[in-house]
Amino acid sequence: MNLQQLIDALRDYAAARGLEAYFVGGFVRDTLLGRPSRDVDLAVPNATHSLARDLAGRLDGRLVLLDAQQRVFRIVFQGEASDGSPETWHVDVSALEGGIEADLARRDFTVNALAVAAAQAGESPSDWRLVDPFHGRADLVDGVLRAVGPDAIASDPVRGLRAVRLAAQLGFAIEPDTQRLIAQAARGLSAAAPERVRDELLAILANPGVLDHLGLLDRLGLLDAALPELSPARGVSQPVEHHWDVFDHSLQTASMVEHVLDHDFRAQDEAGRSIPWEPWLDDHFAEELSDGYPRSTWLRFAGLLHDVAKPQTKRTESSGRVRFIGHTTLGAEMTEDLLLRLRVSNRGVRTLRTIVESHLRPGQLAQKGEVPTSRALYRFFRELEDASVDTLYLSLADFLAARGPDLPMDEWQGHCARVAYALQHRAPQAVLRQAPRLLDGHDLTRVFSLQPGPRFRPLLEMVREAQATGTVSTRAEALALVERTLQGVSREPVGRSHG
Repeated sequence: MNLQQLIDALRDYAAARGLEAYFVGGFVRDTLLGRPSRDVDLAVPNATHSLARDLAGRLDGRLVLLDAQQRVFRIVFQGEASDGSPETWHVDVSALEGGIEADLARRDFTVNALAVAAAQAGESPSDWRLVDPFHGRADLVDGVLRAVGPDAIASDPVRGLRAVRLAAQLGFAIEPDTQRLIAQAARGLSAAAPERVRDELLAILANPGVLDHLGLLDRLGLLDAALPELSPARGVSQPVEHHWDVFDHSLQTASMVEHVLDHDFRAQDEAGRSIPWEPWLDDHFAEELSDGYPRSTWLRFAGLLHDVAKPQTKRTESSGRVRFIGHTTLGAEMTEDLLLRLRVSNRGVRTLRTIVESHLRPGQLAQKGEVPTSRALYRFFRELEDASVDTLYLSLADFLAARGPDLPMDEWQGHCARVAYALQHRAPQAVLRQAPRLLDGHDLTRVFSLQPGPRFRPLLEMVREAQATGTVSTRAEALALVERTLQGVSREPVGRSHG
């Protein structure tokens, strides 16, 4: 089913039941702007669960109750994109209370307070007879986001985040009075449903121009309200090689993630041309990681959070040297707490915690001017697993955001070379980690007369690491390694000969 077929189906459904239904909100806005839409909003008088269930059956979709009190239902089903590929679509069915104009008066922005009768929706959008009591079409033409009324934001402070998200998606400007209303209501975000705050933040980060959007969130007081953990970083100075304080560096890092993953930046910018890239990375960063968003968006979030614990761990030594000892460990804990508060999925929490905790490791894989050893790479990819590649690319963004316009090109190219070397050895490391094991616990018991216990795991991991790095390649060599280790560490008598 394509979009026009969906519109026709909804129009015919309403007509067959004598319903004075309206298409409303974002669907009308996006259609007038010529933007593709996967979400259709349908306002129906006296919408009931049975009506929504019946409509879901007609669309071969799944029904989700969004708001029992307000009688808002979502139908999730398989639609067809403009190129013919399948994609997930939503039809949100809401109860029309007090007539269409009263319904529109309860909405957020004038460009969303637009409606067209379902009976007219088969016509060309240019011929639609809009219900437009707040002059939303004029604001649509002017590219302006304007609150429907003075209480529109205070009644739901998440609408402030939505304004920034719409500005990012549409390229619109938020008019000054609406900005003032958003700033006044920002503190109310702390009482909002955390899932809604999470979704708006991710949608903002998903758009190009991350630094501008984060700056707007900051100026409106929304960043402090949504992510209060970042506030202590304001004005926290860093060592001289850093161009920005901790707060601005965090925003810059999220922005640099966008650039590092951007093809045009890698092709056209002097620093970007040194960034290593392989075709499989496009699919890697496009993969959905958590809560409907890809790795590329979550890595921007990780960039924003990676130094969240620096204010709490800052120490100035007698020599004047500034250090942040332990900020990765504490930062991982703070990141986990923050993401759990936002109801992020377990996979998202686990991955971002690992990235934050390990974001310095790519720079520590080898000494300056050297390449990482096989053992260092094995341990890096083994311990970080699903977060390893993302951590490598955060390290690139972190480097750029630390030095800013003072980027030392030789050091930058050296760091890019180490990341490239690690990526080149990622596939062999993965193959080796999946190779058949040379020894198992039964061998330790049978050959060395060891009793199962805490020493088993480090011994077997030692053999695995030696196998992955090429130190051993046969069972006999693995047994000899264990024997040498046992003799050297514990001096325990070994079992029968394995020669």
